[in-house]
Amino acid sequence: MITFDKLKLVSAIENITIININAFDKKERNGRVQSLSFHQEYPYLLRIKIDYIENEFVLEFTGKVLGSDYPRLISLDTIKQCFENINNLGICQINAEAMMNSQVVTCDVTKDIECYDISRLSAYIRGHIRSYQLFNCKERCGNVTIERNVLTRKFKKRMIIYNKGKEMSSAENRRFVQEYGLEGVFDNVCRLEMNLNSKHQIRDSLGLSDNTLLSVLESDANPISSFIQEAVSPPSEPVHYNDRKSYFISLVLKDCDYDLAKVEAKMRELYKHGTKFSEVMKPYRVALDAMNQSDDDTYSSLIDKLK
Repeated sequence: MITFDKLKLVSAIENITIININAFDKKERNGRVQSLSFHQEYPYLLRIKIDYIENEFVLEFTGKVLGSDYPRLISLDTIKQCFENINNLGICQINAEAMMNSQVVTCDVTKDIECYDISRLSAYIRGHIRSYQLFNCKERCGNVTIERNVLTRKFKKRMIIYNKGKEMSSAENRRFVQEYGLEGVFDNVCRLEMNLNSKHQIRDSLGLSDNTLLSVLESDANPISSFIQEAVSPPSEPVHYNDRKSYFISLVLKDCDYDLAKVEAKMRELYKHGTKFSEVMKPYRVALDAMNQSDDDTYSSLIDKLK
C-alpha cells in the first residue's frame, strides 16, 4: 500500500465549514473578505487557505497529524483519521467524504524500511548512480538526495534518503516523540521520500489518469522502488585486471577523491560523445566496491524491502 508523509489538496469551498473564525488570518480588499488562512507548525504542519475569489480551499498537512499513529503514515487506511484529527482542533469542519474527490497537487511519497547500517546503504547508493549526467546525487549531514537532471519542473523528481531515527531524536522532534509515546519506534529506520511537486509528476509516478485523492491513495504503483532501480545500478561482477590497469584505476579514484561523480565528469572530458559510460565506469565501481568491501546483497536487500 502506498504511503505519504505530506499532502497538499485543493477542494471546493463548500467542503469546509469555519467554526472559529478568530483562528484564521483574514485578508480583505475594499471591505470584502478575499481569503482566510491558518498555519501551524506543531504538533504537525497544517496550512489551510480559503480563497473566496477562486471559490476553493487548499489544505496541506504532514503525517504527524496522526499523532501516536505517525509510523503508519498517510494512506487509504488512515486518511479519515487525518481529517478527524484536523476537525478535532475545533477551528473548522472538513467533509472527509467529499475530500476524496479533492485534487492532490503535491505530495511526498514515503517508505520506511528497517536498516541497521544506514551510512553503508547511503555509501552504496552514492557509489552506484547509473549516470551522473542523468542524476545528481549529493550528501549533506548524512542525508542523500538524488535528483533527476532535467530543466522542466514537471519532469523533475527528487528523492531523499535519511536516518529517520536520528531525525526524530533531534531537539525539534523530541517533544513530539515524548508526547505521543514514540520513543525508540524509529530506531534503525531508513526513510526514503520522493517529492512530487506537480500534478503531472503525481500522475506519471503513480500511473494515474487523474489527481483525485481517492485515485492517489488507491494507486498500486511503487514509485520509490522504480526510481531507485532507474537511478541506482546493482553491483557489478568482479573483473580482474593486470597490475598496470589496476594501478591506473586506483590513481584516477584517488585523484577524484574516490567520488564516482568526479570520475565520470573527468572521463567525459576524455572520451568521444556517444561513448557508453556505463561500461567506462564499471571498473571504477568494481574497484571502489572492493576498497569499501561492499556487500553484494545491499542492492537486492534494498529492492526486497521496497516491495
